[in-house]
Amino acid sequence: MAATWRAVRDTELYMSGIVGSEPVARDEAIAVLWQQQRSQLVRLAVGLTGDRDAAEEIVQEAFAALLGRWRFLREVSAAQAYLQRVVVNQARARWRARRRTHVVATVLPGRREQTDGPDVDAQLDMLTALGRLPWSKRACVLLRYYADLSEAQTAAVLGISVGTVKSQTAKGLRQLAAVIDEQGVR
Repeated sequence: MAATWRAVRDTELYMSGIVGSEPVARDEAIAVLWQQQRSQLVRLAVGLTGDRDAAEEIVQEAFAALLGRWRFLREVSAAQAYLQRVVVNQARARWRARRRTHVVATVLPGRREQTDGPDVDAQLDMLTALGRLPWSKRACVLLRYYADLSEAQTAAVLGISVGTVKSQTAKGLRQLAAVIDEQGVR
C-alpha cells in the first residue's frame, strides 16, 4: 500500500508542475515547497504572532511536521493546506502561552509621514493593532484578507464552521477599525 501512496504522490507532483519531468523524492518535493511557500507562511505567522523570530520558528516546525506526515498526503495542495493549518495552530499555541503569562504588547505611536518606499511604521502599527484582537478574530481576518482564503478554506484551516468564520471576520474587522481609530493609525 505504501508504494501506491508514493506513486500517487509522485504523479501528483509531476502533474501539478511543481517539479520537472521525473517523479521526485519526498525531500526534493519539500525543498520545492519550502522555496515556494516559506515567505508567505512566515508573513502569515508574523501577522498571527507579531514576532518575526517566532514566525520563523513556527514555519520551520510546520515543515518538520510535514516531513513526518508526507506519506499520508495525496497531492501537493494537501501539503500546502497542511502547512497553513500547522502554522495557524502553532501560532495559536504560542498566543495562548503568552496570554497565560500576561505579556502585554506595547502600542506603537500613531502613523508617521508618508514615504515613497514601503511604510514600515504603518505595517508595524497594523501588526500591533492585529495583536490586540482576540485570537479567533485575528486568525479569521488574516486568513481571509491576507492569505486570501475563501470562507470555506478558512473554516477548514481553523476547524470551525463557515458561519463562525463570517461572524468572527466581521467582528474582527469592526474591532480592528476601532483599534486603528483609537491609536490614530491610518
